[in-house]
Amino acid sequence: MPYCPKCDMEFIDGITVCSDCHGPLAESREAAEAMKKKEQEETFMRLQEEYEYQKQSIEELKQAYEEEEKAKPNRVPEFTRAYVSKAQKYDDLKSSASAFFLVGGLLTAFSVLSWTNMVRLPFGLVGQVSLTALGLIFLAIAAKTSMDAQAVSGQISEEEAKTQQIVSWFTGQYTGKQLDGQLLADYGELAPEEQSLKRFDLIQDILITNHDLNDPSYVDKLAEDIYGTLYQD
Repeated sequence: MPYCPKCDMEFIDGITVCSDCHGPLAESREAAEAMKKKEQEETFMRLQEEYEYQKQSIEELKQAYEEEEKAKPNRVPEFTRAYVSKAQKYDDLKSSASAFFLVGGLLTAFSVLSWTNMVRLPFGLVGQVSLTALGLIFLAIAAKTSMDAQAVSGQISEEEAKTQQIVSWFTGQYTGKQLDGQLLADYGELAPEEQSLKRFDLIQDILITNHDLNDPSYVDKLAEDIYGTLYQD
C-alpha cells in the first residue's frame, strides 16, 4: 500500500500524494524505509564531506603559516624561546572558535535532523542524546573561546605600545658599536657565532636590569627586535 516516508502514514491504493505534507508517496512501507535510509546516508555524507573540507582548509592555513614562518630569515641565534604575542594569540583563539562553531553547528544540525526523524541514527535514542549533547558542548566551547579572544583583543594595542616603548628606549640609549665595544672589553676578540650569542645575552641583561620583565619569552622577543634593529636594519 502507498506510504509517506516523511509522515510515516499509510494510504489506500490509488492515492499518490500525502494529504498532510503533500509529498509523493512510496509504493510501500518497505520502499519508504529504503528511501529514508538512502536520504539519511546522503545527508550524513554531505555533512561529513563539509566537515572534512573545513578541517582540511584549517590544516592548509596552519601549514601555510608554519611554512611562511620557517621561510623567514633568522635575525638572531635560534635558541630564543617562542613568545606568543597578543595579536597571534587573538588569531589563534579566533581560529579555534571558528573550528568549534563549525563542528558544533554541524553536530547540532545533524541532531535536529535526527530528532525530527529526517535522519535516523543507527544507535537510537542514546545516540540522539549523545549527538545533541556533543554539539552543544562544542558550541559552548566555541562561545567561551570567542569571549577569550575578545578579551585578548583589548590587550593587543597595549602590548604593542609597551614593546615599541622599550625598543625605542634601548635603541636610543645604545648602539651596536657600543655593545660590541663592551663585549670586546669583557671578552676580547670573539668568533662571529660567539659574538652573536654574547650580543644577545648582553641585550637581555640590559633589558632585565632596567625593566620589570617577568616573562623570559617576552624578553627574548624584545631582544630579537632590538638585535635586528641594531645589527641588521
